[in-house]
Amino acid sequence: MEDEFVRPLRELVAVARTGHLTEAARDLGVPQPTLSRSLARLSAQVGAPLLLRKGRGIALSRHGRLLAAAADRAVQEVDEAVRRIRADVDPESGLVRLGFQHVLGAELVTRTLGDFHAARPGVRLQLAEGGAGHLVADVASGRLDLALVATLETVDGASVLGTEPLRVLLPSGHPRARDASIDLAALAGEPFVAMAEGYGMRTITDRLLRDAGLAPEPACTCEDLATAAGLVAAGLGVTVVPAGIAPPGTVEVPLARAAERVVQLLWSAESITSAPVVALRDALARTVPAQLAEPAGGARRRPPGPISRR
Repeated sequence: MEDEFVRPLRELVAVARTGHLTEAARDLGVPQPTLSRSLARLSAQVGAPLLLRKGRGIALSRHGRLLAAAADRAVQEVDEAVRRIRADVDPESGLVRLGFQHVLGAELVTRTLGDFHAARPGVRLQLAEGGAGHLVADVASGRLDLALVATLETVDGASVLGTEPLRVLLPSGHPRARDASIDLAALAGEPFVAMAEGYGMRTITDRLLRDAGLAPEPACTCEDLATAAGLVAAGLGVTVVPAGIAPPGTVEVPLARAAERVVQLLWSAESITSAPVVALRDALARTVPAQLAEPAGGARRRPPGPISRR
């Protein structure tokens, strides 16, 4: 049912447009007495007559014309907002705002989106890449509907989709490149390549370095994990990466103290009322665990059991 205030405004606009109660009632599909009573109630609400008798007809008063002009703009804005809302939540042509960390987008997200688009080609996707902290905040504030993040620990309210083992990435000619495993403490004095502040892998790397008794003082920073790996290949330092991304000229070596990052899916209670958001959430929950279980970098990622929200 239309809002009890919007409907009489729409009725006033119809009277202003037609100049007659009878024509306005016919256009609105309501009996004329019903329309008259509704406009009388609106007059009482605003505290001034909106209609004046003019011969055998009626005319809008000065206050009626003022309110009708404002009502016309308001009704148009309400109609446009409703149209946009319905378009956004339409299961076949709605909008989904998805955020993810850069490295997750290279494979986990793009493969899922490809299948999702094939099944629902009309759904519009608004994608955003960034650090885990920013993505979590954007879901909480409503700027994003869904976010895929990977952190050392689980985020409150997130669904755990699986894990990715972490590795030390070394230049292939590094003296430790053939080691079975490396304790980060053994890399004291080595230049470290790191992601910029606020990125998930930067937070993880700093935490692992501190746990190993090292000060997180990177020799250089960047905003893309592929770039970081390229800098390692060029001999500018070493870094920590998820297993399976080593480019030519680099070697991944397991950490002596095994570590992994937890891949998680977040959404807000408000966003999940939208059918296309639910559809993409469910698609990610189905496909990402299977992708995480695929062999990567000589190790097998572990998916969880049933998708859990922890």
